[in-house]
Order: sequence, then structure tokens, then C-alpha cells
Amino acid sequence: MSEVVEIKATYKKGDVSKEFVTLYDFGGDLEGAKAKFGEKVVYDNFVRSGKITIQAAIRRFAEQGLDDNQIADKVSNIVLGVATERVVDPIAATINKFASLTPEAQAELLSKLKSMKK
Repeated sequence: MSEVVEIKATYKKGDVSKEFVTLYDFGGDLEGAKAKFGEKVVYDNFVRSGKITIQAAIRRFAEQGLDDNQIADKVSNIVLGVATERVVDPIAATINKFASLTPEAQAELLSKLKSMKK
């Protein structure tokens, strides 16, 4: 069973931006994709996509301050296609946001934080 998928892409050249929309038949399901493209192509594209997913996870783990062994352990538990838990460190998020603020906004935030002190 074939299934046509809409694909959008934006192309920008100088100040001009244009969105292109086209349709592409990926085969509809795994068996259809294997029949249309071959098993090796389907597998190779699965691996390529999986690598990108795992690279993103490694970057998140490194940002959390994990070492090589901790990252390797977490990567070994990744199941492609299943969303991974994302832990957000509120202090790190605040510090990152603080760094991007103007000096005036930084002063205002510091003032607010000091007034909240228990």
C-alpha cells in the first residue's frame, strides 16, 4: 500500500525566502518501503536517523555534566522511537537565560530574586 507524504522545505537566498511543497511516496509501511527502495536502503536510513537522535541525546547528557561512562550508560538504554526523559535543571536554565539578557534585564532579575530570598 502506497502512501504519499507532503514534504515542505524553505529555501532562502539573500533576503528572499520561498517555501516549496511536494509529495513523495515512501512506500506506506515497512514492507512497502523495502519493496520500493530495498532492505539495505531502508536499514541504512534507519541507522542514519538513529545516529542523529543519539547524537542529540549525547549533547543533552554532556550539557547535564555527565562523564563519558555515564553518557555511555544512558545511550545504551535508548530505544529508538521511544521518547527519552528530558531532565531540565532549573538553575542551569536560569543561568543560561540570564546570560542572554540585557544588563538592565539582568539587574531587574537579580532584584526580583533577592526580594524572594527566604
